[in-house]
Amino acid sequence: MLRAQPQHGIPLPDEDVKTSIFFADDSTLLSNSLPSAVAQMEIVDTFCSVSGARLNQRKCMTLVLNDHLDPADIDAEDLLNILPSGRPAKYLGVLFGHRLTADFQAQTLRDKFLAAFPLWGGRARTIQGRKLLVSTMLLSMLWHVTAAVPIPQPIVDEMQSMTNKFILGRKTLRTDKYRTFINRPLQHDKALGLGIPHVASIIRQQRLVRVQQLMASRSNGTPSWRPLVQRQFARVMGQLYRDDYPFDFLLYFPNTSSKWIALRELHPLWRDVWKQWSAVSMTKRIEVPPTFNTVMNLPLWLTSYEPMHFGRPKYSACLASAPNIRRWCLHGASNGLRSLKDFLNTDGSWPTQAMFIARMSQGSPDARVRLNAARDRMEFSAMERAVSIYLHITRVYEQVRRHFDLRPGALSPGLVRTAHPFFGYVKDQCQSYCAWPKKKLFDLAYHAPPASSTHPAVTSARTSTEDLAKYMRFVRRTCHAPTPVQGDVWLRLVLRMLPVNSRFSYKQAIDPSAITCTYGCGAVETEHHAFHTCNEVFPTWQFHARAWRWFGVRFDWATITNIDAFTVNPAYANNKEALFKLWSLLTATVLHSAWTQRNAIKHDGKHPWPRRVWEETTFIGWMASVRRWLRLQDPTDELRIDVLAQLAILKRQRPYHTLWLKYPNCLALDISFQHP
Repeated sequence: MLRAQPQHGIPLPDEDVKTSIFFADDSTLLSNSLPSAVAQMEIVDTFCSVSGARLNQRKCMTLVLNDHLDPADIDAEDLLNILPSGRPAKYLGVLFGHRLTADFQAQTLRDKFLAAFPLWGGRARTIQGRKLLVSTMLLSMLWHVTAAVPIPQPIVDEMQSMTNKFILGRKTLRTDKYRTFINRPLQHDKALGLGIPHVASIIRQQRLVRVQQLMASRSNGTPSWRPLVQRQFARVMGQLYRDDYPFDFLLYFPNTSSKWIALRELHPLWRDVWKQWSAVSMTKRIEVPPTFNTVMNLPLWLTSYEPMHFGRPKYSACLASAPNIRRWCLHGASNGLRSLKDFLNTDGSWPTQAMFIARMSQGSPDARVRLNAARDRMEFSAMERAVSIYLHITRVYEQVRRHFDLRPGALSPGLVRTAHPFFGYVKDQCQSYCAWPKKKLFDLAYHAPPASSTHPAVTSARTSTEDLAKYMRFVRRTCHAPTPVQGDVWLRLVLRMLPVNSRFSYKQAIDPSAITCTYGCGAVETEHHAFHTCNEVFPTWQFHARAWRWFGVRFDWATITNIDAFTVNPAYANNKEALFKLWSLLTATVLHSAWTQRNAIKHDGKHPWPRRVWEETTFIGWMASVRRWLRLQDPTDELRIDVLAQLAILKRQRPYHTLWLKYPNCLALDISFQHP
């Protein structure tokens, strides 16, 4: 019924008319005037009365789209509830309003995001748990809004800071202070570090998706906003705009101080889209080297394509800083001279200086003519810097020809129109940017700080990025087998993230013992000392090492921090996987016990455990971890069967035999309580 009355809707540049937008139970009417809005409301009221429903006009809000109009001046005679200026209304989760203050939507989103951390702060105890919580429950409230609203960089940085503080340090307030012990590049690197979401990269990916949608071929699913955006970019480009190449702006930079383009004509969201697109390296945007024909068709005056730069001015527009010269160049662009191909003569030769000036000056009100007495004819006088501009464009043309190994002076006739140059490889196939998958777009958008320091897991045999990524995958799989809190301590130990006392040397000026061992032995508390060599901890490792001596398994520090160095006796080579599983569960248990005991003494004033308590506690904790792992496996799994066989051997070893007799049900997998 609404579409049958297009005179009430809003016309689009492609001659289409929009009268309404429907999503689930939300209905939005688009009207070109106040009488049209009243008429559309009557149509909806008629539909509701016939269908058995009733239109609640009190809940219907009318928003004035034009900021230069004042809603208070509109007399709706109580027929419409017109929102006053400054009051927002939510549509599909995004706030809209008339003359809202700058960054109102971004500030509201920021306040909502920061207020959610105290609500969810106590629901995760590990880094992986907090990262999952942030990705699913906290950051998810951002993406729906950031896809349609530009977010200032300070707010993005604040969101990222709060995300990092919560995941790394369990901080829930913006004012909380936290000192991280892992380099920034490793915080976001999924292969080498923790993989904390990088907010700015995800927002840039959303902007690149918008560019994809804008460049997509016309179809039934073409978004209705595309002709509006294309018209905006046509106004921005002005005389530089080409109807055959509507995406020339993708090769330009949105310079806010440039007099060649009118950025004021562009919506803030698309200004941000253009800025984010321009921030991506050109080599990533153009993976496939363009042909000579394609380069000749590329825009010239403000190009950011480096092969078309020459000398210090880079592009020709840099030579036209004066207003009269800029007007002359823009008039030449309106004459159709916007690419190198446009300057060629009909036979494919490069024009002379006089021909260049004549074509640029044709119809220009700033052009001047003079009498050439030698040739007895009238000619255009050269504008100021016209010769320099001609020489610069000529050198760019010659540079492009040399780049493609073309003979100097050779003609280039018959150059045909080409598509945009943004092509890349997807599964070894050359595809247009419009068809790039989301994963490739994320790689294109990712711009977290690159690794600039030595990785904590670097060794003499493990130096390349590929080796480190492979090792970190192995570490994560190993830390996944124990309980989450135990695996979390081991992962932080491998990445050297734990706040042992040696990291607080700056406190020695106030407290000389700030870096010494928590147990009071007087040694400097490093990771090695706190987890292995301290007199309170080392006997526990010796106790377990005596039981594992039968298999040739060691519990030295080098093996604990480089778990791929795990070895067994040749006689048990076939059982190495099962032994490694048991060893990793035991190591994670001891490391977690050592860390929790150290923290209890340092922060809660507890007393150290006796040696017997260390042995029994770590043994019982290990058995609980083994029971948990066994219950998660298929009873017929070969690894599970082998693990039970190796446990039977360990059970007979002297250090464990006494404990097994004391706790006979420590490995019982059946339910130990009866249902009422």
